[in-house]
Amino acid sequence: MRSSIAILLTTTLTVPAWSKPFNTSGKVVYVDDGDTVVLLVDHKTQLTVRLASIDAPESSHTKNQKRRIGQPYSDHSGKYLASLVKGKSVEAHCFESDHYGREVCELFANGQSVNREMVRQGWAWANAAAHGRYLRDKTLPGLEAAARSSRTGLWSGHQPVPPWEWRELCWKQGRCTQ
Repeated sequence: MRSSIAILLTTTLTVPAWSKPFNTSGKVVYVDDGDTVVLLVDHKTQLTVRLASIDAPESSHTKNQKRRIGQPYSDHSGKYLASLVKGKSVEAHCFESDHYGREVCELFANGQSVNREMVRQGWAWANAAAHGRYLRDKTLPGLEAAARSSRTGLWSGHQPVPPWEWRELCWKQGRCTQ
């Protein structure tokens, strides 16, 4: 009986490989869009990372065999993120997993926050969705305001729509704008 309890305790107390929060490093092998990358950790494990505290324009996705249209500036945002990290070693400070199974992390390349750089250069929003529930880095709204006032990146266009609003309008309601 005691050995059964010991086995049960050992099994239930096992810590998963990615307990939260955690830090790791690796090489960015793929950039999906302006806020999602795939990181190769230990030359063998692929980790899909969603950049914390930011939301970039939505790229087109395929769902249920229907092609979803992409948001304006999504290609530019993804290309800028790729220029910062693709093929490079980065540090990831991860907080949690999202509902898609991606790790939500702040990425650092050469000691600089990639998340902040995306907002500073105008290729992502400070994620104010759900009344700021997803905004961990409180410096981002100021960086966004500066990019907006200097008309940097997507702010050079006419009234860009935040991705959380665009997903509702376009993908859920079918009222897409180009």
